[in-house]
Amino acid sequence: MKQILTLLCVLISITGFAQETCSRIIDKAVPVDTAKFNVTYTLKYKSHPDVQNYYDDVRIVQIGRRCIKDYSDIINHFDSLATEQIRRGADSYSNVSGNPWPLEIVRPVRGSVADLKYRLSISPFLVYSDSIPTLKWDFSGEDNDTIMGYECRKATTEFAGRQYTAWFAPEIPLPFGPYKFGGLPGLILKIEDGERQFVWEAIGFQRTNVPIMEYIYQDGNDKKCSVSDAEKTLARYYNSPVGFLIASLGGDGSRVHIVGKDGKRMNNNEAAQQSIPYKPLEIK
Repeated sequence: MKQILTLLCVLISITGFAQETCSRIIDKAVPVDTAKFNVTYTLKYKSHPDVQNYYDDVRIVQIGRRCIKDYSDIINHFDSLATEQIRRGADSYSNVSGNPWPLEIVRPVRGSVADLKYRLSISPFLVYSDSIPTLKWDFSGEDNDTIMGYECRKATTEFAGRQYTAWFAPEIPLPFGPYKFGGLPGLILKIEDGERQFVWEAIGFQRTNVPIMEYIYQDGNDKKCSVSDAEKTLARYYNSPVGFLIASLGGDGSRVHIVGKDGKRMNNNEAAQQSIPYKPLEIK
């Protein structure tokens, strides 16, 4: 029953063209490294440049000796809250608030392959590995900025079909940033693509000595797949969230009841025609 109610809640949001993320119960937490630095970024993002409103997230980038982990602080908060509620005997738990970006990435400090997990509301994690680019940066002496009190220089690059502008702080000699970005002589404190579909900006930086954790979840039927399979799955999801759900239930549309913005039940076939405008971060 809990699963059915969760699916119905997700469907209402999908009909309104929002992407919601469900909490997961943490079964194990395994340390994989120790973070020496912790960077907090705000992320403003949209599923497509033509969409008017942004989604908001708070991202944590942990930088260790061996690996770097970039994840949503909002999702992690609600996973931890839900896990504690269940451990205390609750028969229901809090779901994720807002629309944080449901991607987690762990990449080596030295290496060329990252491990990624993408959490869809109505399916398991997509778990896959992808390459880390060697970015060629162009530097400009103009339009420098001050972020969090650090003097930042401007640099531009092209990556996966997009043009990016970054501001990095030479005062912080860490050649890293959010997502897969890096390779500059200083920590990236702000980066955005040319269409401003994705905009990261640092709001906190501190030295630390805390473990970088890998979480294993209960009922984890996560789907290990290739990059190509993950891209195709996301394209199918955004093309028809309702059709994607019905297919995930074995094609049994009788188990799905769609409620629209007006509170009235929709015809499944009509609902399956609705899509979410979508342009992937990496345009292959």
